[in-house]
Amino acid sequence: MPNGPLIPGMREYDAPRRRRSPIFWMWTLGTVSVVVALVVLGGLVAGIGPLRVLGTAETPLTPVAWRMTSDPQVIQVAVALPESGLCTGDEVVVRVIERPTLLELSAVRAAPRASGECAGIGIAGDRTWVDLSLDLPMGTRMAVRLSDRVPLVAEPQISP
Repeated sequence: MPNGPLIPGMREYDAPRRRRSPIFWMWTLGTVSVVVALVVLGGLVAGIGPLRVLGTAETPLTPVAWRMTSDPQVIQVAVALPESGLCTGDEVVVRVIERPTLLELSAVRAAPRASGECAGIGIAGDRTWVDLSLDLPMGTRMAVRLSDRVPLVAEPQISP
């Protein structure tokens, strides 16, 4: 007669299970936590990485005119500078809603939140030109400012 029961499926006769030590899981959790914290801090403080939008403040600007370029799917939009001007880290972004007969344009100044005061570049009333890629060629569509639906002035095309 055998010394002990040999019933299939009993854990006492199976091979010992391999388990990771608690130290391994603590290191893994700690590493993941540090990486997540660095990504969030990088987005908030430095305005870098996938969360850089958290570190930027947007100020609305006014589009005032547009002009064609040599590419039929790219136009340039003139945006009025704010009274304080632009800082060196600022970015002017033009957004568009394309409709079959018109383009609705809006513009914002994206500036890092962590920046202090800066000497503004440009004079109030000046404007800067920003390239805008369209899904379809401009054609005969009209461009209007999104905020007040005022048609924008079409200026002559720039020569290459």
